[in-house]
Amino acid sequence: MMVVSDSRAELAQARLSGSKIAVSLVLGVVTGVVVYYVIAVVATAQAPGNFTVNPLTLALIALVGALVVAIAWRWPVVGLTAGVVIVLVVAAVVAARIGSSGLGSDWLNPFNAVAFGAASGYPVLVGAVMASVSALRLRSRPA
Repeated sequence: MMVVSDSRAELAQARLSGSKIAVSLVLGVVTGVVVYYVIAVVATAQAPGNFTVNPLTLALIALVGALVVAIAWRWPVVGLTAGVVIVLVVAAVVAARIGSSGLGSDWLNPFNAVAFGAASGYPVLVGAVMASVSALRLRSRPA
């Protein structure tokens, strides 16, 4: 009896999976950095009004949160990588004790956004949500 195997097709499929995972990891790192910056800027956006936290700011934070959940659910490897990157950036900024400027004109400055994001807590919450949703999605996929 002869066993027929298409090892070339299996090898090509394995390479495709490996490159797909590598691309997903790179996209996850880029997504994590972009989401960190966006949530930090949104949280510090200068909006007029006599509010403790402006409703427009809260709405923008909710919008970013919804987009993060959608990304994590649709592309779980990207979401998991992005969530881990965000949490690691916050941990590194806190460990390095990087401070943020209180000037009103610095809210778009990337360096100030990184420091403010770590101090505000919004990015770490977004990162934890991304990682959790992605992990749940990966766990629920059939083998």
